[in-house]
Amino acid sequence: MKIFVAGAVSSAKKEQLEKYNIYKKILEETFEDLILTTPDDIWDYRNKCIDENPNFEKISIDKLMVDYDLKQVKESDLIICDISEISTGMGIELGIAHENNKKILFFYEKGSYISNMISGSFKDAHFIEYANTDELVGKLKFELKNLYN
Repeated sequence: MKIFVAGAVSSAKKEQLEKYNIYKKILEETFEDLILTTPDDIWDYRNKCIDENPNFEKISIDKLMVDYDLKQVKESDLIICDISEISTGMGIELGIAHENNKKILFFYEKGSYISNMISGSFKDAHFIEYANTDELVGKLKFELKNLYN
């Protein structure tokens, strides 16, 4: 099982970034044969590119990172996306997921603004609202159980 976790990163608040660790923990507990890509993995790949190519221009490093990111989306069996915060990069990832007919679970914190572009483009996707991290954990476990058991 190959899963891609998407969500806001550079524009995200600390609380949002910490949620990606929750997704990672639950997914690793659920799937034995998991190949997981999280926002941290994308940034780790970017940093690796910088370390290996210190003379590359920023645009070249960014291109390598984007290519890696979108390849992971295309190769994933499932996209789990927290849309509690807005992100241009996430929108691009979702466009690629949509083009490649990927199964998507959207999670969002109660009270979050959900773009009409997302709700209109992914009408067959599951949209799951949560009030707090405990509820996020419960609903994520529930969705994964129903999806794959």
